[in-house]
Amino acid sequence: MISRDEVLELKIESVAFEGKSIARVDGFVVFVAGGVPGDVVKARVYKKKKDYAEAKIVEILSPSAHRVEAPCDYFGYCGGCRWQHLDYAEQLRFKRQHVIDALERTGGLKIEVDPIIGAEEVYRYRNKIEVTFSGRPYWIHEGDPATVALGFHAPGRFDKTIDIRHCHLADENINAILNWFREAIDPQSNINREFELTIYDSMQHAGLLRFLTIRKSFDSGEYMVNLVVLEEEERIGRLAEMLHRDLPFVSTFATIVNRSRAQIATGEVGRVHFGSGYITEKLGKYRFRISPLSFFQTNTLQAEKLYGAALEGVGQKQEVIYDLYSGTGSISIYLSDIAEKVYGFELIESAVKDAEENSRLNGVSNVRFFRTDLLDLFKGSDPVGNFGGLGIPEPDLILLDPPRSGLHPKIASNLHLLGAQKIVYVSCNPMTQARDVKEIVSHGYALVSSQPVDMFPQTYHIENVLTLRKV
Repeated sequence: MISRDEVLELKIESVAFEGKSIARVDGFVVFVAGGVPGDVVKARVYKKKKDYAEAKIVEILSPSAHRVEAPCDYFGYCGGCRWQHLDYAEQLRFKRQHVIDALERTGGLKIEVDPIIGAEEVYRYRNKIEVTFSGRPYWIHEGDPATVALGFHAPGRFDKTIDIRHCHLADENINAILNWFREAIDPQSNINREFELTIYDSMQHAGLLRFLTIRKSFDSGEYMVNLVVLEEEERIGRLAEMLHRDLPFVSTFATIVNRSRAQIATGEVGRVHFGSGYITEKLGKYRFRISPLSFFQTNTLQAEKLYGAALEGVGQKQEVIYDLYSGTGSISIYLSDIAEKVYGFELIESAVKDAEENSRLNGVSNVRFFRTDLLDLFKGSDPVGNFGGLGIPEPDLILLDPPRSGLHPKIASNLHLLGAQKIVYVSCNPMTQARDVKEIVSHGYALVSSQPVDMFPQTYHIENVLTLRKV
Protein backbone atom coordinates (compact mmCIF):
# COMPACT_ATOMS: atom_id res chain seq x y z
CA MET A 1 0.00 0.00 0.00
CA ILE A 2 1.42 3.36 -1.04
CA SER A 3 1.78 5.96 1.71
CA ARG A 4 2.53 9.67 1.87
CA ASP A 5 6.27 10.58 1.79
CA GLU A 6 7.16 7.15 0.43
CA VAL A 7 9.85 7.16 -2.27
CA LEU A 8 8.93 4.92 -5.21
CA GLU A 9 10.86 3.70 -8.22
CA LEU A 10 8.56 4.31 -11.19
CA LYS A 11 8.51 3.84 -14.96
CA ILE A 12 6.65 6.73 -16.61
CA GLU A 13 4.12 5.26 -19.04
CA SER A 14 2.16 8.12 -20.58
CA VAL A 15 0.93 11.71 -20.17
CA ALA A 16 -2.51 12.73 -18.90
CA PHE A 17 -4.44 15.78 -20.04
CA GLU A 18 -3.03 18.94 -18.40
CA GLY A 19 0.49 17.60 -18.66
CA LYS A 20 0.93 15.27 -15.68
CA SER A 21 2.77 12.06 -16.45
CA ILE A 22 1.40 8.70 -15.39
CA ALA A 23 3.06 5.72 -13.71
CA ARG A 24 1.47 2.68 -12.04
CA VAL A 25 2.25 0.55 -9.03
CA ASP A 26 0.37 -2.75 -9.22
CA GLY A 27 -2.26 -0.98 -11.32
CA PHE A 28 -2.56 1.97 -8.91
CA VAL A 29 -2.15 5.31 -10.74
CA VAL A 30 0.58 7.71 -9.66
CA PHE A 31 0.70 11.16 -11.32
CA VAL A 32 4.28 12.42 -11.52
CA ALA A 33 4.98 16.08 -12.23
CA GLY A 34 7.80 16.62 -14.72
CA GLY A 35 8.05 13.04 -15.95
CA VAL A 36 8.54 12.01 -19.57
CA PRO A 37 7.16 8.71 -20.89
CA GLY A 38 10.07 6.26 -20.84
CA ASP A 39 11.75 7.81 -17.78
CA VAL A 40 12.66 5.58 -14.85
CA VAL A 41 12.61 7.77 -11.74
CA LYS A 42 12.58 7.87 -7.99
CA ALA A 43 9.64 10.00 -6.84
CA ARG A 44 8.34 11.02 -3.42
CA VAL A 45 4.59 10.76 -2.79
CA TYR A 46 3.16 14.06 -1.52
CA LYS A 47 -0.54 13.36 -1.94
CA LYS A 48 -2.46 10.11 -1.48
CA LYS A 49 -6.09 9.65 -2.44
CA LYS A 50 -8.34 6.60 -2.70
CA ASP A 51 -7.91 6.22 -6.46
CA TYR A 52 -4.53 7.81 -7.14
CA ALA A 53 -1.42 9.39 -5.70
CA GLU A 54 0.71 12.36 -6.74
CA ALA A 55 4.50 12.33 -6.54
CA LYS A 56 7.47 14.58 -7.26
CA ILE A 57 10.66 13.37 -8.92
CA VAL A 58 13.70 13.27 -6.63
CA GLU A 59 16.03 11.46 -9.05
CA ILE A 60 15.99 10.43 -12.71
CA LEU A 61 17.51 6.96 -12.83
CA SER A 62 17.20 6.48 -16.59
CA PRO A 63 16.03 9.34 -18.83
CA SER A 64 13.58 8.76 -21.67
CA ALA A 65 14.81 8.97 -25.24
CA HIS A 66 12.24 11.78 -25.64
CA ARG A 67 13.57 13.89 -22.75
CA VAL A 68 15.33 17.12 -23.79
CA GLU A 69 17.02 19.90 -21.86
CA ALA A 70 14.58 22.73 -21.07
CA PRO A 71 16.17 26.07 -22.03
CA CYS A 72 14.26 28.16 -19.48
CA ASP A 73 15.72 29.05 -16.05
CA TYR A 74 12.22 28.99 -14.59
CA PHE A 75 11.18 25.59 -15.91
CA GLY A 76 9.66 23.54 -13.10
CA TYR A 77 8.73 26.69 -11.16
CA CYS A 78 6.68 28.67 -13.69
CA GLY A 79 3.60 26.78 -14.82
CA GLY A 80 3.47 28.27 -18.30
CA CYS A 81 5.57 25.80 -20.34
CA ARG A 82 5.32 22.42 -18.67
CA TRP A 83 6.49 20.42 -21.70
CA GLN A 84 9.83 22.09 -22.48
CA HIS A 85 11.52 18.85 -21.37
CA LEU A 86 9.60 16.77 -23.96
CA ASP A 87 10.75 16.73 -27.60
CA TYR A 88 8.33 18.43 -29.96
CA ALA A 89 7.38 15.36 -32.01
CA GLU A 90 6.23 13.64 -28.81
CA GLN A 91 4.37 16.77 -27.70
CA LEU A 92 2.36 16.58 -30.92
CA ARG A 93 1.72 12.85 -30.53
CA PHE A 94 0.36 13.26 -27.02
CA LYS A 95 -1.74 16.30 -27.95
CA ARG A 96 -3.45 14.38 -30.74
CA GLN A 97 -4.02 11.51 -28.32
CA HIS A 98 -5.63 13.93 -25.84
CA VAL A 99 -8.16 14.87 -28.53
CA ILE A 100 -8.87 11.19 -29.27
CA ASP A 101 -9.25 10.37 -25.57
CA ALA A 102 -11.56 13.33 -24.91
CA LEU A 103 -13.85 12.44 -27.81
CA GLU A 104 -13.99 8.75 -26.90
CA ARG A 105 -14.06 8.89 -23.09
CA THR A 106 -15.93 12.13 -22.43
CA GLY A 107 -18.08 12.26 -25.55
CA GLY A 108 -18.48 8.58 -26.34
CA LEU A 109 -17.66 9.58 -29.92
CA LYS A 110 -15.71 7.71 -32.56
CA ILE A 111 -13.97 9.48 -35.43
CA GLU A 112 -10.60 9.29 -37.15
CA VAL A 113 -8.70 12.31 -35.85
CA ASP A 114 -6.57 13.89 -38.58
CA PRO A 115 -2.79 14.27 -38.16
CA ILE A 116 -2.09 17.30 -35.99
CA ILE A 117 -0.97 20.54 -37.66
CA GLY A 118 2.25 21.40 -35.84
CA ALA A 119 4.05 24.73 -35.50
CA GLU A 120 7.15 25.81 -37.39
CA GLU A 121 8.20 28.09 -34.53
CA VAL A 122 8.18 26.33 -31.16
CA TYR A 123 9.65 29.28 -29.22
CA ARG A 124 9.27 33.08 -29.57
CA TYR A 125 5.81 32.61 -31.06
CA ARG A 126 3.61 34.60 -28.69
CA ASN A 127 2.26 37.98 -29.79
CA LYS A 128 1.16 38.83 -26.26
CA ILE A 129 2.37 38.36 -22.70
CA GLU A 130 0.65 39.47 -19.52
CA VAL A 131 2.66 39.80 -16.31
CA THR A 132 1.91 40.85 -12.75
CA PHE A 133 3.60 43.48 -10.59
CA SER A 134 4.11 42.12 -7.10
CA GLY A 135 5.62 43.07 -3.76
CA ARG A 136 5.69 39.37 -2.85
CA PRO A 137 8.32 37.59 -4.98
CA TYR A 138 8.36 33.81 -5.22
CA TRP A 139 12.02 32.98 -4.63
CA ILE A 140 13.18 30.01 -6.67
CA HIS A 141 16.72 30.19 -5.30
CA GLU A 142 17.69 30.37 -1.64
CA GLY A 143 19.03 33.75 -0.68
CA ASP A 144 17.31 35.59 -3.53
CA PRO A 145 17.50 39.30 -2.56
CA ALA A 146 14.52 40.42 -4.68
CA THR A 147 11.88 42.42 -2.81
CA VAL A 148 9.66 43.08 -5.83
CA ALA A 149 8.77 41.02 -8.88
CA LEU A 150 7.37 41.33 -12.38
CA GLY A 151 6.35 38.05 -13.94
CA PHE A 152 3.99 35.10 -13.71
CA HIS A 153 2.27 33.61 -10.69
CA ALA A 154 3.83 30.48 -9.28
CA PRO A 155 1.45 27.53 -9.83
CA GLY A 156 -1.16 27.49 -7.09
CA ARG A 157 0.25 30.67 -5.50
CA PHE A 158 -1.81 33.65 -6.55
CA ASP A 159 -0.20 35.63 -3.74
CA LYS A 160 3.33 35.09 -5.09
CA THR A 161 4.92 36.11 -8.40
CA ILE A 162 8.05 34.69 -10.04
CA ASP A 163 10.38 37.46 -11.19
CA ILE A 164 10.81 36.59 -14.89
CA ARG A 165 13.80 38.09 -16.65
CA HIS A 166 13.42 36.24 -19.94
CA CYS A 167 10.43 34.41 -21.42
CA HIS A 168 11.43 32.06 -24.24
CA LEU A 169 7.96 32.25 -25.80
CA ALA A 170 8.42 35.98 -26.44
CA ASP A 171 10.91 37.79 -28.67
CA GLU A 172 13.82 39.96 -27.57
CA ASN A 173 11.89 43.25 -27.82
CA ILE A 174 9.09 41.99 -25.59
CA ASN A 175 11.71 40.83 -23.10
CA ALA A 176 13.43 44.23 -23.31
CA ILE A 177 10.13 45.97 -22.42
CA LEU A 178 9.62 43.51 -19.56
CA ASN A 179 13.07 44.26 -18.15
CA TRP A 180 12.65 48.03 -18.56
CA PHE A 181 9.62 47.91 -16.28
CA ARG A 182 11.46 45.56 -13.90
CA GLU A 183 14.13 48.21 -13.50
CA ALA A 184 11.41 50.83 -13.04
CA ILE A 185 10.04 49.04 -9.94
CA ASP A 186 13.46 48.24 -8.45
CA PRO A 187 13.61 50.34 -5.25
CA GLN A 188 17.28 51.11 -5.98
CA SER A 189 16.84 52.23 -9.60
CA ASN A 190 17.04 55.83 -10.81
CA ILE A 191 13.63 55.45 -12.49
CA ASN A 192 12.00 54.43 -9.23
CA ARG A 193 13.71 57.20 -7.31
CA GLU A 194 12.33 59.71 -9.81
CA PHE A 195 8.78 58.38 -10.08
CA GLU A 196 8.27 56.68 -6.69
CA LEU A 197 6.31 53.86 -8.28
CA THR A 198 4.18 51.77 -5.96
CA ILE A 199 2.95 48.22 -6.52
CA TYR A 200 -0.64 47.23 -5.96
CA ASP A 201 -1.36 45.28 -2.77
CA SER A 202 -4.62 43.33 -2.95
CA MET A 203 -4.92 43.14 0.86
CA GLN A 204 -4.67 46.91 1.25
CA HIS A 205 -6.34 47.74 -2.10
CA ALA A 206 -3.63 50.33 -2.62
CA GLY A 207 -0.65 50.88 -4.91
CA LEU A 208 -0.41 52.08 -8.51
CA LEU A 209 0.95 49.28 -10.74
CA ARG A 210 -1.09 46.10 -11.21
CA PHE A 211 -0.37 44.36 -14.53
CA LEU A 212 1.66 44.86 -17.70
CA THR A 213 0.46 43.59 -21.09
CA ILE A 214 2.78 43.68 -24.10
CA ARG A 215 1.54 42.93 -27.62
CA LYS A 216 3.41 42.50 -30.89
CA SER A 217 2.30 42.51 -34.51
CA PHE A 218 4.19 39.92 -36.55
CA ASP A 219 3.07 41.67 -39.73
CA SER A 220 3.84 45.34 -39.03
CA GLY A 221 6.48 44.93 -36.29
CA GLU A 222 4.51 47.25 -33.99
CA TYR A 223 4.63 46.85 -30.20
CA MET A 224 1.89 48.00 -27.81
CA VAL A 225 2.33 48.46 -24.07
CA ASN A 226 -0.71 48.49 -21.80
CA LEU A 227 -0.17 49.32 -18.15
CA VAL A 228 -2.99 48.28 -15.81
CA VAL A 229 -3.17 50.70 -12.87
CA LEU A 230 -5.43 51.38 -9.92
CA GLU A 231 -5.83 55.04 -10.91
CA GLU A 232 -4.72 57.25 -13.79
CA GLU A 233 -1.93 59.51 -12.48
CA GLU A 234 0.12 62.33 -13.99
CA ARG A 235 3.45 60.56 -13.35
CA ILE A 236 2.46 57.75 -15.75
CA GLY A 237 2.61 60.28 -18.60
CA ARG A 238 6.19 61.16 -17.67
CA LEU A 239 7.03 57.47 -17.32
CA ALA A 240 5.65 56.89 -20.83
CA GLU A 241 7.88 59.66 -22.20
CA MET A 242 10.92 57.94 -20.71
CA LEU A 243 9.87 54.56 -22.14
CA HIS A 244 9.41 56.12 -25.58
CA ARG A 245 12.89 57.63 -25.41
CA ASP A 246 14.61 54.47 -24.11
CA LEU A 247 12.76 51.95 -26.30
CA PRO A 248 11.75 53.78 -29.50
CA PHE A 249 10.51 50.54 -31.12
CA VAL A 250 7.44 50.69 -28.84
CA SER A 251 4.68 52.00 -31.11
CA THR A 252 1.97 52.89 -28.62
CA PHE A 253 1.41 53.04 -24.86
CA ALA A 254 -1.90 53.18 -23.01
CA THR A 255 -3.13 52.77 -19.47
CA ILE A 256 -6.01 50.53 -18.42
CA VAL A 257 -7.67 51.56 -15.17
CA ASN A 258 -8.92 48.81 -12.86
CA ARG A 259 -10.31 50.24 -9.61
CA SER A 260 -11.89 46.97 -8.48
CA ARG A 261 -10.37 44.39 -6.16
CA ALA A 262 -10.58 41.79 -8.91
CA GLN A 263 -7.08 40.64 -9.82
CA ILE A 264 -7.56 40.67 -13.58
CA ALA A 265 -5.62 42.55 -16.25
CA THR A 266 -8.58 44.44 -17.61
CA GLY A 267 -10.67 47.50 -16.84
CA GLU A 268 -11.42 50.70 -18.70
CA VAL A 269 -9.03 52.13 -21.26
CA GLY A 270 -7.61 55.28 -19.73
CA ARG A 271 -5.21 57.54 -21.55
CA VAL A 272 -3.26 56.77 -24.72
CA HIS A 273 0.11 58.35 -23.88
CA PHE A 274 1.67 58.00 -27.32
CA GLY A 275 0.91 56.30 -30.61
CA SER A 276 -2.49 55.32 -32.01
CA GLY A 277 -3.69 53.20 -29.10
CA TYR A 278 -3.76 50.05 -31.22
CA ILE A 279 -1.64 47.87 -33.49
CA THR A 280 -2.61 46.03 -36.68
CA GLU A 281 -2.00 42.37 -37.51
CA LYS A 282 -2.58 40.36 -40.66
CA LEU A 283 -4.12 36.92 -41.14
CA GLY A 284 -4.21 35.77 -44.74
CA LYS A 285 -5.24 38.78 -46.80
CA TYR A 286 -7.10 40.42 -43.91
CA ARG A 287 -5.85 43.06 -41.48
CA PHE A 288 -7.07 43.38 -37.91
CA ARG A 289 -6.92 46.25 -35.46
CA ILE A 290 -5.93 45.12 -31.98
CA SER A 291 -6.89 47.52 -29.19
CA PRO A 292 -5.79 47.27 -25.53
CA LEU A 293 -8.75 45.08 -24.53
CA SER A 294 -9.13 43.14 -27.78
CA PHE A 295 -9.00 39.37 -27.86
CA PHE A 296 -6.73 38.04 -30.58
CA GLN A 297 -5.18 34.60 -31.04
CA THR A 298 -1.83 34.75 -29.22
CA ASN A 299 0.03 32.72 -31.87
CA THR A 300 -0.33 34.70 -35.09
CA LEU A 301 1.64 32.23 -37.18
CA GLN A 302 -0.58 29.31 -36.20
CA ALA A 303 -3.84 31.29 -36.21
CA GLU A 304 -3.81 31.24 -40.01
CA LYS A 305 -3.57 27.45 -39.92
CA LEU A 306 -6.39 27.26 -37.37
CA TYR A 307 -8.64 29.49 -39.45
CA GLY A 308 -7.65 27.52 -42.52
CA ALA A 309 -8.86 24.36 -40.76
CA ALA A 310 -12.14 26.10 -39.95
CA LEU A 311 -12.42 27.18 -43.59
CA GLU A 312 -11.83 23.57 -44.65
CA GLY A 313 -14.63 22.52 -42.31
CA VAL A 314 -17.04 25.03 -43.83
CA GLY A 315 -16.26 23.66 -47.29
CA GLN A 316 -18.39 25.00 -50.11
CA LYS A 317 -19.93 28.47 -50.13
CA GLN A 318 -22.74 29.00 -47.62
CA GLU A 319 -25.70 31.34 -47.80
CA VAL A 320 -25.86 32.30 -44.12
CA ILE A 321 -23.24 31.69 -41.40
CA TYR A 322 -23.77 32.43 -37.69
CA ASP A 323 -20.56 33.06 -35.71
CA LEU A 324 -21.88 32.67 -32.16
CA TYR A 325 -18.75 33.83 -30.30
CA SER A 326 -17.46 36.39 -32.75
CA GLY A 327 -15.10 38.39 -30.50
CA THR A 328 -13.27 40.99 -32.58
CA GLY A 329 -14.61 39.43 -35.77
CA SER A 330 -11.47 37.71 -37.00
CA ILE A 331 -13.06 34.36 -37.97
CA SER A 332 -16.23 36.04 -39.28
CA ILE A 333 -14.16 38.21 -41.59
CA TYR A 334 -11.90 35.31 -42.56
CA LEU A 335 -14.98 33.34 -43.68
CA SER A 336 -16.66 36.25 -45.45
CA ASP A 337 -15.41 35.16 -48.88
CA ILE A 338 -17.32 31.88 -48.73
CA ALA A 339 -20.66 33.20 -47.47
CA GLU A 340 -23.38 35.45 -48.76
CA LYS A 341 -23.92 36.74 -45.21
CA VAL A 342 -22.09 36.26 -41.90
CA TYR A 343 -23.70 37.30 -38.61
CA GLY A 344 -21.51 37.58 -35.53
CA PHE A 345 -22.77 37.61 -31.94
CA GLU A 346 -20.69 38.91 -29.05
CA LEU A 347 -21.37 40.13 -25.50
CA ILE A 348 -18.41 42.50 -24.98
CA GLU A 349 -19.08 45.95 -26.41
CA SER A 350 -15.43 46.85 -27.10
CA ALA A 351 -15.00 43.59 -29.05
CA VAL A 352 -18.03 44.42 -31.21
CA LYS A 353 -16.64 47.87 -31.93
CA ASP A 354 -13.31 46.32 -32.93
CA ALA A 355 -15.13 43.79 -35.15
CA GLU A 356 -17.02 46.57 -36.92
CA GLU A 357 -13.81 48.55 -37.38
CA ASN A 358 -12.05 45.44 -38.72
CA SER A 359 -14.84 44.97 -41.26
CA ARG A 360 -14.39 48.55 -42.45
CA LEU A 361 -10.60 48.15 -42.49
CA ASN A 362 -10.92 45.20 -44.87
CA GLY A 363 -13.77 46.54 -46.99
CA VAL A 364 -15.97 43.61 -45.96
CA SER A 365 -19.65 44.47 -46.37
CA ASN A 366 -21.38 41.09 -45.94
CA VAL A 367 -20.63 40.68 -42.21
CA ARG A 368 -22.82 42.14 -39.49
CA PHE A 369 -22.17 42.06 -35.73
CA PHE A 370 -24.63 42.10 -32.82
CA ARG A 371 -23.85 42.92 -29.22
CA THR A 372 -25.98 40.43 -27.33
CA ASP A 373 -26.03 37.77 -24.64
CA LEU A 374 -26.41 34.43 -26.41
CA LEU A 375 -28.40 33.03 -23.49
CA ASP A 376 -31.12 35.58 -24.18
CA LEU A 377 -31.32 34.34 -27.77
CA PHE A 378 -31.66 30.73 -26.62
CA LYS A 379 -34.40 31.44 -24.07
CA GLY A 380 -37.66 29.57 -24.46
CA SER A 381 -38.45 27.00 -27.10
CA ASP A 382 -38.09 29.20 -30.17
CA PRO A 383 -34.51 30.41 -30.68
CA VAL A 384 -35.25 30.76 -34.42
CA GLY A 385 -37.82 33.37 -33.52
CA ASN A 386 -35.41 35.09 -31.13
CA PHE A 387 -32.73 35.36 -33.81
CA GLY A 388 -35.39 36.29 -36.36
CA GLY A 389 -36.37 39.17 -34.12
CA LEU A 390 -33.01 40.69 -35.02
CA GLY A 391 -34.12 40.72 -38.64
CA ILE A 392 -31.80 37.96 -39.84
CA PRO A 393 -32.48 34.70 -41.70
CA GLU A 394 -31.92 31.18 -40.38
CA PRO A 395 -28.36 29.80 -40.62
CA ASP A 396 -27.05 27.23 -43.06
CA LEU A 397 -23.90 26.86 -40.95
CA ILE A 398 -23.03 27.70 -37.34
CA LEU A 399 -19.47 28.46 -36.26
CA LEU A 400 -18.64 27.99 -32.57
CA ASP A 401 -15.45 29.27 -30.92
CA PRO A 402 -16.39 29.52 -27.21
CA PRO A 403 -14.09 30.10 -24.21
CA ARG A 404 -12.32 27.17 -22.51
CA SER A 405 -15.42 26.45 -20.42
CA GLY A 406 -17.30 25.56 -23.60
CA LEU A 407 -20.98 26.09 -24.36
CA HIS A 408 -23.64 26.88 -21.78
CA PRO A 409 -25.78 23.72 -21.38
CA LYS A 410 -28.84 25.59 -22.66
CA ILE A 411 -27.03 26.50 -25.86
CA ALA A 412 -25.64 23.01 -26.40
CA SER A 413 -29.03 21.38 -25.93
CA ASN A 414 -30.97 23.88 -28.10
CA LEU A 415 -28.48 24.54 -30.88
CA HIS A 416 -30.22 22.03 -33.16
CA LEU A 417 -33.41 24.12 -33.09
CA LEU A 418 -31.71 26.64 -35.40
CA GLY A 419 -31.72 23.96 -38.09
CA ALA A 420 -28.23 24.55 -39.50
CA GLN A 421 -27.06 21.85 -41.91
CA LYS A 422 -23.50 22.11 -40.65
CA ILE A 423 -21.67 23.09 -37.45
CA VAL A 424 -17.95 23.90 -37.17
CA TYR A 425 -16.75 23.89 -33.56
CA VAL A 426 -13.34 25.42 -32.79
CA SER A 427 -12.14 24.70 -29.25
CA CYS A 428 -9.08 25.18 -27.05
CA ASN A 429 -10.34 22.54 -24.61
CA PRO A 430 -10.99 19.03 -26.00
CA MET A 431 -12.77 17.96 -22.80
CA THR A 432 -15.48 20.63 -22.88
CA GLN A 433 -15.70 20.33 -26.66
CA ALA A 434 -16.35 16.58 -26.37
CA ARG A 435 -18.97 17.19 -23.66
CA ASP A 436 -20.79 19.73 -25.82
CA VAL A 437 -20.59 17.70 -29.02
CA LYS A 438 -22.00 14.65 -27.25
CA GLU A 439 -25.10 16.75 -26.55
CA ILE A 440 -25.24 18.19 -30.08
CA VAL A 441 -24.92 14.72 -31.65
CA SER A 442 -27.83 13.47 -29.53
CA HIS A 443 -30.06 15.96 -31.41
CA GLY A 444 -29.41 14.70 -34.91
CA TYR A 445 -25.85 15.62 -35.94
CA ALA A 446 -22.92 13.40 -36.89
CA LEU A 447 -19.18 14.05 -36.73
CA VAL A 448 -17.53 14.59 -40.11
CA SER A 449 -13.93 15.51 -39.23
CA SER A 450 -11.56 16.39 -36.40
CA GLN A 451 -8.50 18.55 -37.08
CA PRO A 452 -6.14 19.35 -34.16
CA VAL A 453 -3.90 22.43 -34.50
CA ASP A 454 -1.03 23.14 -32.10
CA MET A 455 -1.26 26.78 -31.10
CA PHE A 456 0.88 26.51 -27.97
CA PRO A 457 4.13 24.53 -28.30
CA GLN A 458 5.85 23.63 -25.00
CA THR A 459 2.45 23.43 -23.26
CA TYR A 460 -0.19 20.69 -23.07
CA HIS A 461 -2.84 22.94 -24.67
CA ILE A 462 -4.33 21.95 -28.01
CA GLU A 463 -6.95 23.45 -30.33
CA ASN A 464 -9.31 21.19 -32.26
CA VAL A 465 -11.67 21.94 -35.15
CA LEU A 466 -14.66 19.58 -35.27
CA THR A 467 -17.07 19.56 -38.20
CA LEU A 468 -20.60 18.15 -37.80
CA ARG A 469 -23.36 17.59 -40.33
CA LYS A 470 -27.10 17.29 -39.78
CA VAL A 471 -28.43 13.76 -40.38
